[in-house]
Amino acid sequence: MDDPVVITAVASGEVDTAELWRAHAAGAEGRRDVNKWTHELPERIAELAGRALAGAGADPAATGCVVGSVYGSGHVAETIRARLDAGARSSLAPESFVYFNAHGVTSLICLRHGLGGHCATILGPGAGLQALAAGRRGLRRAADAPVLCGAYEMLSPAAARALGTEPVTGWAAFLVLETAARARGRGARVLARLGPVETYAPPGAPPADVRATAPLAALAAALTGDDAAAEVTVAAAGRRHGYRCTAHREE
Repeated sequence: MDDPVVITAVASGEVDTAELWRAHAAGAEGRRDVNKWTHELPERIAELAGRALAGAGADPAATGCVVGSVYGSGHVAETIRARLDAGARSSLAPESFVYFNAHGVTSLICLRHGLGGHCATILGPGAGLQALAAGRRGLRRAADAPVLCGAYEMLSPAAARALGTEPVTGWAAFLVLETAARARGRGARVLARLGPVETYAPPGAPPADVRATAPLAALAAALTGDDAAAEVTVAAAGRRHGYRCTAHREE
C-alpha cells in the first residue's frame, strides 16, 4: 500500500482485575461479585475504546475493529467448571457469554459503538502488535475505512501460571488507524505515521512479559506526551515470533 498508515487517536488506561480474581478465589461466596466484575470490566474496556473512537472522529459505521489479548482460557474454564461443580447451571445463561469469552469483548466494543466494519480477536503473547498488523492489512482491503486496533488484559492467575509468568495488571490500550489520504480528506489530526509490523527471531525462553497491551500502551504514551521523541519503536515477543513496529510522530 503506497498511502502511509497513520494514527489519528489513542486511548489507554487501567482495567483493574484484582477484585475479579479475589471473587473467583472465594468460591460460591464470591459468585455474585464474579458476575458483577465480569460484567463491569469489559464495559470499562469498551469505554476506553470509545475514547479512542471519539478522538478520531471517524464514522463508526465504516470502522473495523481488531483486538488482541492474552485473556487466558483459564478464566473461562475456571468459571464454568466451578459453577457446574456447584450445580449452578442456571447461572450460565447464554446472554452472559458475551462477558465470558475473548471475542465477546470485541463484540461488545462493536455493539456499544456501532462499528460496522470487519472485526477480529487475536490471542496470545504479542497479540497487541499482531492486532496492529491485522489492522494494517484491513486498510489494504478497504482503504477508506478506519480500523480501531487495541489490546486488553484479562489473564487469570491460573492462565498466568500456565504461561510461566506472574499475574499481569489489567490494562487496555487502543489506537485508530487509517490511511493518510483519508485522514487528510476529512481534516483529521494525525498523531503519527505507523511503520509496518515486522517479525524477528524471539529469544529461546518464553517471553517474560506476556502483556498484549504493553507495546500499544507505550505507543499511546509516546504520542500524547509533551516531551516525546520524534520516533518510537515498540516490541513484543510471542511464542514463535517477536514483533516490532515504529511510529514517526507528526510535528
